[in-house]
Amino acid sequence: MTKKERDHLEQRLLRERARALKVLQKFDDKTRADGSQSDGDLTTYPLHFADEGTDTMEQEKEFLLATKEGSQLYAIDAALRRLYREPEKYGLCSNCGKEISFERLDLVPWTQMCVDCQRDQEKSAAVETSLDAA
Repeated sequence: MTKKERDHLEQRLLRERARALKVLQKFDDKTRADGSQSDGDLTTYPLHFADEGTDTMEQEKEFLLATKEGSQLYAIDAALRRLYREPEKYGLCSNCGKEISFERLDLVPWTQMCVDCQRDQEKSAAVETSLDAA
């Protein structure tokens, strides 16, 4: 990987990190100190059970989004640490050790696996899930 490509990927990681932090900050801003969320209602007293169910569903969606963004932020920070501390290891597959293509890194700069290893891991996970369901 060239220095120019590495610099480009560093900037991509930093932009994605800023984006994830912004999403998490919006979630945090919506969350009150007591853990509930503001949905724009003027009162916290639900007028109907359906309203309460809708509010709960919206809260769950927000929590899932925050969890996804938090996981992605963790992966981005790990990639930045690799890039800064061991730049020679950044862009190498953690499974097989081969170089990850620049195109893949440009799309998902925090990835740790090449396409083939990622595909194999996802197939294994799908098989385990189907065996657990049976």
